Amino acid sequence: MHSLRTKILVLTFVFLALAYTSYAIFSLATISRYRELRIENIKIKARLATKRVNKTIIELERGAIDLALNALLYYKSQSHDIGVTSVLEYVRGFTTCLGGGIWFEPYAFNKNTYRTCIYAFLDKDKGKVRLDYIDDKYDYHNQSWYREIIDQITASHQVVWTKPYIDDTSYSLMTTAGAGVFNHSGELIGISNIDWEIDEAVTYLTEVKPTECSFVILSVPEKDFIISSIMPNNIEHSSLKTMPWDINADSFKLNGIKYLQFSQPMDNGWLLSMQIPEKEIFAEVNKYSFRFFIRIVGMAIINLTLIYFLVSKLINTPIKHLIHDVSQLALGNLDIKIDINSKDELGLLAQTFNKMATNLKESIETNIRECSISERIHTELSIATQIQTSMLPYVFPPFPDRSEFDIYASMFPAKEIGGDFYDFHLLDKDNLVIVIADVSGKGVPAALFMVITKTLMQATCSTSRSPKTVFEIVNNKLCESNEASMFVTAFIGFYNIPTGRFVYTNAGHNPPLVKKHNGNYEFIKTKPCVVLAWMENIEYTEEEIILEPGDTIFLYTDGVTEAMNTNKDLFTDSRLLKALNKHKNYSPEKLLSAIKLEVNNFADGAEQADDIAMLALRVNEMQNTSTNKDIMKKIEVKAEVESLDKVLDFINIELDEHNCPADSRNNISVAVEEIFMNISNYAYEPEKGNAIVGILIEEKDKKAIIKMEDMGKPYNPLEQTTDPNLDMPLIERDVGGLGVFLVKKLMDTVEYMRIENKNVFTMTKKIS
Repeated sequence: MHSLRTKILVLTFVFLALAYTSYAIFSLATISRYRELRIENIKIKARLATKRVNKTIIELERGAIDLALNALLYYKSQSHDIGVTSVLEYVRGFTTCLGGGIWFEPYAFNKNTYRTCIYAFLDKDKGKVRLDYIDDKYDYHNQSWYREIIDQITASHQVVWTKPYIDDTSYSLMTTAGAGVFNHSGELIGISNIDWEIDEAVTYLTEVKPTECSFVILSVPEKDFIISSIMPNNIEHSSLKTMPWDINADSFKLNGIKYLQFSQPMDNGWLLSMQIPEKEIFAEVNKYSFRFFIRIVGMAIINLTLIYFLVSKLINTPIKHLIHDVSQLALGNLDIKIDINSKDELGLLAQTFNKMATNLKESIETNIRECSISERIHTELSIATQIQTSMLPYVFPPFPDRSEFDIYASMFPAKEIGGDFYDFHLLDKDNLVIVIADVSGKGVPAALFMVITKTLMQATCSTSRSPKTVFEIVNNKLCESNEASMFVTAFIGFYNIPTGRFVYTNAGHNPPLVKKHNGNYEFIKTKPCVVLAWMENIEYTEEEIILEPGDTIFLYTDGVTEAMNTNKDLFTDSRLLKALNKHKNYSPEKLLSAIKLEVNNFADGAEQADDIAMLALRVNEMQNTSTNKDIMKKIEVKAEVESLDKVLDFINIELDEHNCPADSRNNISVAVEEIFMNISNYAYEPEKGNAIVGILIEEKDKKAIIKMEDMGKPYNPLEQTTDPNLDMPLIERDVGGLGVFLVKKLMDTVEYMRIENKNVFTMTKKIS
């Protein structure tokens, strides 16, 4: 029977033999893997080098495109101030470029000007940006860089790079990126250009040498041009075609030495090519592999010897006991205790396993509790975020087939979820409702209350066409089960598209701002009512304004005006008003982006403390057509009986041009006569004044809209007149009221409004 010592000795030598065999196999696999890693390391080095330069290239290309877009704005506005400002601000803000400009094709900018250009460059001596060209004296149309760019541009947002060249003023190596400027018809009317001094980038790329005898070539394959190269034996080439090897090959031989070639293309068409002697690539790998082999063999012998003595002396019965108990731990029995009391490593190992089992059991229980809490919180936040995102309109433009108005909205929660929200939707083809609101509180409760509020508003709007009624119904619903005592500030407006009438109600919300066509933004003077969900049976009030073509209304939450900077200063209403007027001619989308940028700049890195929601609605100016379709024609006459025939002739001529049936025309004539006689007899009494009569024929709906305006004293015939009782004898009826009653019967709709000290009476009638 062999002793344990003999068995361990045999096993030691067997293990040593297996270790040598395994290591031999491992070494071969490791060397192969090291070779792969070495090659991958070189490729990564090339990619990192080009990535650094590509970042600058991408910025330059974006700059060229942005400058082209500014050039289009310059072209549309015909304002040299806009063009000069765009070029100067770009060159000042982008230190990588040496200069940039806008260049138009002959007579493209102005039919009376052959050449129009603006160019600015960085004066390195003075450290300032200066204008160089802003007139038509420089014949850039025949310059090689201009022809090279404009001849290759075929589409917008396309960037063309010129062949590198030596600048004739700074004597530095340069290249130019250019983008096309296209007008609304898609015609190429000019270019933008960004000049880049590439000496530093070229030096950086060509100095990337993975090994001592490697060399680098930086070229432009498309133009068969070598920008820079570091070749052995002073070999110099200016063309890729004259080199003694293929630049696209993976390997080649030069002067009897085999080289591996690693190429990395760049975003602007350049090619970084590194040529490395094959023996240099793997020299370090082979050297360290041999040293590692010697060390491993020595350590294996020493370790196996120590293991032999330790096992033969100490590991006998204790190890069997330890294995048995540890196997129970592995099976999940964490209550077992290993009973080894020796003072050696086995005893310490036993104590460690006992402590580990206890700690592991406690850790598992703690982890289960923490995971349960964390999972619940994460689930709540995820659900709330999904609900909030899905509830808000996020596709813009939301109504691509409607050209009468533009609308855009955005929401930026301070945390994962927020309590602010906006909403808008068409009630029908003529009426648009817009809402903005701010729920008190934060987190999941506020988000869920926001969902309830928005759902109630949208459902109520479908049955009621009055902002006042909508808020009264929603308020009572929210108060029914508001145990958390939450409330909502909200603003709702109903916009009638054909008439421009905007009726709104404010429930304790920030007052919106409105910009009339050629004016500045001003706060709407609203009468804020009680916030929603505060108390039941609140009566809300309605107010109204008229939105005309070119007008814009801006809605927001207090996260805008109460945004704070690092000094705890607020953004305030005055800063918002100033920011809006600074960008007053922007489209709704650009306006909201500009205001958010103004808030961010003011915050100067301070954390956003409250949700920010904004909404902008702009009424578009419809283009006049040769048929004057959908344009209201107007006539201004003296408000007196003698002008009636002139008014009726004006109305009948327009109706005849649209083939209005005789019965509809007669009904319209009677209604116009009745209202005009009321204006003539009562509007200015005892003074005299004028009246404006307008008519619009909507071809699509076959509907006539007649609007009659006067500057007389306020008078609403629809409120002050009751319908007569036609069943009573004529002698018993009250005097008056029959004329307005007749107008109501003859016309499809009648409406009165008092707008800007004017009485406005609007009637509609189907004419088909």
